Amino acid sequence: MLGFAWLALRQAQEALKNGRLEEAHRILCQSAAQGHKKSFELLQQVIRGFVERGERHLRQDDAEAAWHDLLQAELLDRDNRDADRLRQALVRLGLAEVRALLQTGEPGRAAETVGRLRERSVRQPELLLLDEAAKGWLQARDQAARGEHARALELVERVRRLLPGTAEPLNRFRAELQANHDRFAGLVKQLHEASEAARWRDVLELADQVMAIAPQHPEARRARGMAWKSVEPVTVVTPSSVPLPPAKEDERAEASQRFLLWIDGVGGYLVCLANRVTVGQATPDGYVDVPLYADVSRLHAALTRENGSYVLEAIRPVQVNGQAAEKALLRPNDRVTLGTTCQLQFRQPAPVSASARLDMTSGQRLPLAVDGVILMADTLLLGPGQQVHVTVPDLKHPVVLYRHKDGLGVRCPGPFLIDGQRCQERGLLRPTSSVSGEDFSLALEPLGSQMGKLAV
Repeated sequence: MLGFAWLALRQAQEALKNGRLEEAHRILCQSAAQGHKKSFELLQQVIRGFVERGERHLRQDDAEAAWHDLLQAELLDRDNRDADRLRQALVRLGLAEVRALLQTGEPGRAAETVGRLRERSVRQPELLLLDEAAKGWLQARDQAARGEHARALELVERVRRLLPGTAEPLNRFRAELQANHDRFAGLVKQLHEASEAARWRDVLELADQVMAIAPQHPEARRARGMAWKSVEPVTVVTPSSVPLPPAKEDERAEASQRFLLWIDGVGGYLVCLANRVTVGQATPDGYVDVPLYADVSRLHAALTRENGSYVLEAIRPVQVNGQAAEKALLRPNDRVTLGTTCQLQFRQPAPVSASARLDMTSGQRLPLAVDGVILMADTLLLGPGQQVHVTVPDLKHPVVLYRHKDGLGVRCPGPFLIDGQRCQERGLLRPTSSVSGEDFSLALEPLGSQMGKLAV
């Protein structure tokens, strides 16, 4: 037994000499090395090694690596003075980062940073105040998105009292809330009047104005949904043209849930229309709405659209912004991790639309070469700028795909062609339609249940 202890200690010394701290720790935790006086001395050297390496990482501005080394040292000796000194430095740095994020108007990232500090047993009173400020700011945004501007203003005032100094982005947010509050009530009143009078085209216009201010306003969303079902788009063709024939029943069924959208000069997108979308591994004998070439389960998670919001349900391990989650209401720019390595970013870039977008951010891909996944509610916006689902830099005016009682339609200012036939302002689409205008060209490709089994 003594021989085994001697060998383990020699191996630990060699690992320490070469800076392999984790290996030295593992060896010293073996039963052969425990209880030996030399083992205790070597463990103290391992602790000092972790602390010194953590301090080097901190000097190199790598706080995450420094935290890792600190936590390793504290596992061995919670009361080590050197480790305590490193902890204090990292806590000061973490608090400064949270303050800076709030001052620059990033409460979401500030709340994430607070969460990581709490996981690392940081309990300073200032952290509690900063956490309350970040959460209050996020709650104010949520209230404003639902049209509750008075409540949002109350929350902003509370955040202003909590934050040290003046955060200019918070002041701008407050001014925007006040301006929206003053005109929001009038728009909602007009929307109610138009809905009661069944003036559906007015309802569409007013609902868009209301949702430009409050994207999650439930009454505006319901009113717009009723209007889309009631307003049949008018397709204008030249006298020499023949109206588009109605889609066959099997074509409608095939395109009813998913289709591919190809945009010339931009890329391709998988568009999912269902309120519930499943995500999992692309396999020859399985089916999910969003199949991935990734180390995930065949059926890993599901996204459900509820009143314009999206709820993530975990079937296998899932994290949202680094936190394990079984069921979570997703917010714009949330990072969803499936398993250990497959990461997607959730976005809702267009304030007037409940549609969302999923982008792969970790290198994995779908069986087809598409650039993203769009979860389409009522509309899908293409155009220049950032507040669209697909950015098309050359477009002078937005192009809108929308859903109606007969399938899909397209809106675009001025004349354009659908399957070679001239249309004005809007037109109906078939599952295999191609559309071209002065500065854009796009095509639809239907998908049946076979895509989940594709391996291209």
